[in-house]
Order: sequence, then structure tokens, then C-alpha cells
Amino acid sequence: MNDQEKRDYLERYQQQKAKGRPFYPDILFKDAVVSVGVLLILVALAYFIGAPLEARANPNDTTYTPRPEWYFLFLFQLLKYFPGRLEILGVFLLPTAVVLLLFALPFLDRSPRRHPLARPLVSGLALLALVGVLGLTGLAVREAPPPAEASYGGDPTALLYAQNCAGCHGPTVEVPPATNLTEIIAQGSHAGMPAWNGDLTADQIDALAGFILSPDGSRIFTAQCGACHDAPGQLAADPQQLADALALGPAFAPHASAGTPDWSKTLSPQERTALLNFLAAPDGQRLFAVYCGTCHGRSVSYSGDAASLHDLISKGGLHLSMPPWRERLTEAEILTLAAYVVDPKAAPDGAALFRQYCTQCHGDRVPAASGPSQARDIIASGGPHSTMPVWGDILTPQQIDALAQYTLSTASGAPTALGGQLFAQNCAVCHGPFGEGGPNPARPGDIIAPISSAEFLQTRDDTTLRAIITQGQPTFGMSPFGEASGGPLSPDEIDALVAFLRSWQSNPPVTLPPEVATTTSAASGEQIYAEVCAQCHGPAGEGLVGPALRAPSFQAANTDQQIFDTINLGHSATAMIGWGEILSAEQIQELVKYIRQLGGEVAPTATPAAAGAVSFQSDVAPLLEASCRSCHGSLGGWDASSYDSVLHSGAHAPVVIPGDIANSLLAQKLLGKQASGGPMPPSGALPPDQVQVILDWISAGAPDN
Repeated sequence: MNDQEKRDYLERYQQQKAKGRPFYPDILFKDAVVSVGVLLILVALAYFIGAPLEARANPNDTTYTPRPEWYFLFLFQLLKYFPGRLEILGVFLLPTAVVLLLFALPFLDRSPRRHPLARPLVSGLALLALVGVLGLTGLAVREAPPPAEASYGGDPTALLYAQNCAGCHGPTVEVPPATNLTEIIAQGSHAGMPAWNGDLTADQIDALAGFILSPDGSRIFTAQCGACHDAPGQLAADPQQLADALALGPAFAPHASAGTPDWSKTLSPQERTALLNFLAAPDGQRLFAVYCGTCHGRSVSYSGDAASLHDLISKGGLHLSMPPWRERLTEAEILTLAAYVVDPKAAPDGAALFRQYCTQCHGDRVPAASGPSQARDIIASGGPHSTMPVWGDILTPQQIDALAQYTLSTASGAPTALGGQLFAQNCAVCHGPFGEGGPNPARPGDIIAPISSAEFLQTRDDTTLRAIITQGQPTFGMSPFGEASGGPLSPDEIDALVAFLRSWQSNPPVTLPPEVATTTSAASGEQIYAEVCAQCHGPAGEGLVGPALRAPSFQAANTDQQIFDTINLGHSATAMIGWGEILSAEQIQELVKYIRQLGGEVAPTATPAAAGAVSFQSDVAPLLEASCRSCHGSLGGWDASSYDSVLHSGAHAPVVIPGDIANSLLAQKLLGKQASGGPMPPSGALPPDQVQVILDWISAGAPDN
């Protein structure tokens, strides 16, 4: 283009610019032509190529790995960096901030220049965003979906992981040291994870723990052992046998005719360690239960540090020293103990001696002996007598580390150990020492099913168990045990109790309900009391969780009818359930008679104020003790336990204004005339004669007499 052509073009441009071009129909026509062209292209692509639709969604297909379209892959990848509660940042807040920034961009960038180099800030931010989107998209494309590919390579444990875990955790899981992975998988004890113990067997959970902690071991197992062995069969063998099988190869007796290779040569030490970690996952609780529990029970006493315990486990040997019992026991007692050790059923007299002198170290496990003579010599002479395997030659360093960490936790009062104590104190009386069940003391003729069976534990997650313990099951005669429901156990203690129940799942103590002969209902009040009342009120009515029934204050403040009604209907302000649907009227009447016997058979027949001036100690205090103390005295706030606290405690003190019934909050609550809150007691108003006693005392100046 020469100079003349340029001048002509600029002249025409200026004319057109001065005149302008109308939006309708010129610009609108051009937009319509382009839009129709794009539409025709999309129709042609859809007709000749088609959309890559997959099969209809099937919620039962757990092998499918959902992936977004390519233009959303960057958001999909971004979401991986914001797990759990941080998801809202990646899903909502960041994208919203970007959209708002785009809306605000015309107001933030007011530069008249159009060239990118003339606007470095905005151009740089746009380029950075573009690089971020492309980078995240590239990472999402490069990262393979969770290990579904491995599962189709014949590794059943990898398939199990892909079906149940990979959708949230991705191809690998970082597990902090000393983590009880088996329990986490079984109970889903972290944010958003379901409890898998209802869907997976204990062996499958073990296999998953091994795969997560040693994925290379799972691959090696599939390649080297999978032709003959199933992967879920974890921890079924003795650890020494596992180590011998790898070390001896074809010389290992069970593999003599299997044509196995010499793994000491074909596998590197690292591969053999990975395989052992897969077969016996370095999970402290499972390792302890399988390899240590037969001798040590559920826990072991230890006061040293982790390094010393690690060294002790690694070296093994004679490590338990027993005192020479010939210095404390007679020869006859030693012979009785020796006979009991050899055959407990043949020498039942030795059980009492064993409980008295041996259970502190041996627990419920009776040590084995080849004969009475050997047992007699060991008991009489004492000394180091229990040989622990040299676990350093059998277990991997990771397994020993996990075992030492778990042993230390149980020695310091871990939840499982504490739960065992709580179970013995609160639950064994009805459920049996091993959760085996038996006759229901609250419902004559009813049988309590086992709570330690595989079926029970697999069909109830921790949330369900926690709710049952906390809230009770009144229709089955089980009172609430949670503090929030008026029971004696704190949330931490209930968690420990649940952990103890869950520890049975790997090796359930019972499989079927016990066979119990049908018995008649308890006939005497003493029998009924021992079965349904003593757990809370004490065997002799001395009071435990519930008030003391033999206390003179309780006996004086309640008539027989009031005691009958409380037993029949329960006490809504406490954990006491109504026994009227469980016990007959005759049984409750017998129970009332027995409670009177506990207190010396003193029943109130008239108002305490009838004899003269009202006394705080003799008349008012017993009423407050019986009707108010169960809550006001242990839950904070107003305290009904003493004269001073009755007058001066609580957030609205003074609740008693001597000589002024109308303005005394205690009187208002008893009469239902309070300005705020509800009347007291919450279970129902006191009898008029008892209310009058308290009102007369306030009217008389509330004396401390």
C-alpha cells in the first residue's frame, strides 16, 4: 500500500467513524451469522462424533472412579489440596473470589492502553492464572486414578483398597507413627470416614492395614504367594514361621512340594521386610493381640521409656522374675498350685491360691507346665522363668516400633485397658465378664444376648454403642450411664468402654447366646433389690450413683406410697428408669418393704412439723436431701447439702430470704410461681404437707436449728 492508498483508507475510515454503523441490523446480523455457524458446527460434531457418554450410573459399582470433564480438571486437582473441613476453600471461596475479581476488573484496570506489555500488572496476573489452570489440569491428567489399575493386575488387596478407600485418600495414605490403623479402619474414627467393620471382615481390615503401610509388600505377595494363598489371610501364622518361610524358601517344610523359589536370593532384604510388614502390618494393637496377648493379656505393666522397651522386645529372653514361693507358702499349698497349673479342672482347690498370689502377674492366663514335678520346682524356687522370643530376629523394625508404642500406651492407661476396668465395674453384672450375656435381672425370663459376638460388633458402629451406653435402653431394664443422661460415666470413660468392646471384634469370646434354664421371678424384696437396685444404690442401700436408701433422711422424707410411685414411674431428673413395665405391683411392694428394712422400718406417717417448731436439721434438710440433693449438690449451681449452701449458693442467691416467703426463690419454685425457669422438683411437685414444712421454716426466719 502506497502513501496515496493509505490516505484514501484513512479518509474512508474517518468518514465511516463519523457516520457510525447501526447496531440493528448490521451488527446484529453479523452476530447471528456467526452464532448459526457455531451451532451448525456443534450439531455436526454431535451427529458425526457424538458425546462420550458412559454406562448408566450404578451405585453398586464400587470400582468406578468418577472424573470431571477436562475443563473442570483444574478444580478437581485443586480440591485435593483442601481436604476435610478445608474443602469449602477450594470448592466455593476461591472460585467465587476469582469470579468477583473478573467483575471488578473494569473498575480496577482503567488504563486506556490495549497492548499487553503496556499493562504489566493485569497481564502478569492473567498469565499467572492461566499457568495455574494449565498446571493443575496437567497434574490431574498425569496422576493416575486411585490404584484401580493395580487391582486388575491380580492384587485382591489393591482392589479392596481401590473399592473402599482410594476414592477419598487417593493412591497412597500417609499414616503418622504409632497410629492404630486397624482401629481407624474398623471404626472410622476421623472426620467423614465411615466405620468399615460392618462391611469388611477382620481379615480384610488387616489386609487393608498391611497394604496401606506396605503397598510394595502387597505387590510382592501377589507375585510370589498369591497363587497359593489368599491375601486377606493375614496374621494367621506364627511370626517365626513367616520369617522362616522367607529365609528357608524351598527348605521350609510346608513348602517342600510347592516349588517355591529361594526368597533369600530372589528377594532383596528390603523386599522381604516389605512382605513381612504386609503379612503382619506394623499396627501395634493387632501385633500385641496376636503375638503378646497370649502371655500378657490385654496390657502389660511397664514404667520405662520407649527405647528401653524397644530393646527389651528386640532381645527377648528371660525377663520375668518370680519370687521363691517356698518362703511364703507351705509345701501343701505349693503342691496344690502345681496341680492346678498342670490341670486346672483336676485341681479346682488351686484356683483360690492362683487368684491370691499369681494373677497380679499372670492375669487370667494359667501358665503351662509339663508335669506336677516341674511346676512344683518352678513355683518353689522362683527366679526368671518366662522366656520371651527374640522378636528382633522375627519382626521387622517397623513392627517392633509399633509394638513398643502400643505397649507403652496400654501401660499408661490406654482406653482399652481403662474400658476393661469400667466394664467389670458397670457392665459385667448383667452382660457377663466376657460379654456372653445371660439371664436379664431386670426382666425375669428374658435372656441378654452376647455383646461380644462377631455378629453384634459388626452390625453396630461406635456411634451406636456410645448412644446405647450413654442413654441406656429403659425398655430392657438398662439405665443410662452417660453423665449427660444422669449416669456416672464421663464421655472419655464411655469412649474407653467402647474401645474395650471393639477390642473383642478381632477374636470374639462367644459366638452364641448362653443356654439358660428358665427361672421364676425373684420372689423376695431382697432378691429383687440385689438384681435391679444394688448397682446404683449400693448392696446395703448405702448409696453409690443413686442416693442412700437406708439414710434416715430418705426414710423420713418418703412414705411407702411415694417410694412405690418412684420405683414404678422412675425419676425423670435422674438416670432412674420406671420399673413398672418390668416388675409387677407385688414385686414393687416387696421391694418397698425391703427398703424399709434397710432403714430400720421407719416410715413417716405425719408431717414433720406437727410436733412443734420446724427444725432445719430434722425436718427441712431430710426433705432437701431426698428431693433436691441428687442434682443440686453434684451439678453445680445451688447446693442443697448444708444450711449455708441452701441460703447463699447458686447464681440467683439468696434463694431463701428469712421470713419472706413471697420473695424466696425456693418457695416460688416449690409453689410453681417462679418468674423464670421451671418448677422444682422437675419430676413433679412435692406433697403439700412437705411443701408446707419448708414454707413454715422460711416464715419462721429460716433458723439453723
